[in-house]
Amino acid sequence: GRVSPRRQTPFPAIVFTTILAAALVLTGDLDALANTTVVLLLAVFAIVNVAVLVLRSDHVDHEHYVAPTFIPVLGALVSLGMLTQHTAGIYLRAGILLAVGVALWFVNRALGGGTPGELDAGKLAD
Repeated sequence: GRVSPRRQTPFPAIVFTTILAAALVLTGDLDALANTTVVLLLAVFAIVNVAVLVLRSDHVDHEHYVAPTFIPVLGALVSLGMLTQHTAGIYLRAGILLAVGVALWFVNRALGGGTPGELDAGKLAD
């Protein structure tokens, strides 16, 4: 993306995020915004815990830590259980935010953004 030549900051992303945050604050109270954030984070936690279980089937050529199976299972179950504690309005708000995010992802792809090339992990060390 574009960055400021002087400060090397992604100014379009900062402006867009500020406008989005202001719109979220103006369209509901703080409680609804906090609960929407909780719902989205719990969904992410559940997905990550399931991904941990799925990725165990991938074989790698080096030693690595493997969490006991009950930990990601328990994490997924607790996250999913806590997701049942919210009202329909919170789920609707979270769903709208997800739909907007998916639509923006498609717009970005259509405009030629987000087409990653090969990632060189050696360059990430610095």
